[in-house]
Amino acid sequence: MVQRALSAAGLGFGLALVSGCSQSNADAPPPPPQEIIVASPGPDYVWVAGYWGPGWGWNHYSWVAGHWDRGPRVNAVWVGPRWESRGDVHVFVKGYWR
Repeated sequence: MVQRALSAAGLGFGLALVSGCSQSNADAPPPPPQEIIVASPGPDYVWVAGYWGPGWGWNHYSWVAGHWDRGPRVNAVWVGPRWESRGDVHVFVKGYWR
């Protein structure tokens, strides 16, 4: 019985890694604070907006400030991170370049 529970927990952890999810919380994150967007350092930079990332512990969030970044290739598009509501929890999904 204990071994089956540990296997299920391991499977859940593995699915979280594969899907890009890293933490879940019962409450949605607070609204984002207003950011001041400074001038772009160059024409091929994209503004990556700030976001509430997972903090330490249950229902803790950590603000990650926005910044200018260059994509890995020409015409790359940044898909920002987000919190998705899944049942009675909110799951963090990491951002990525598409």
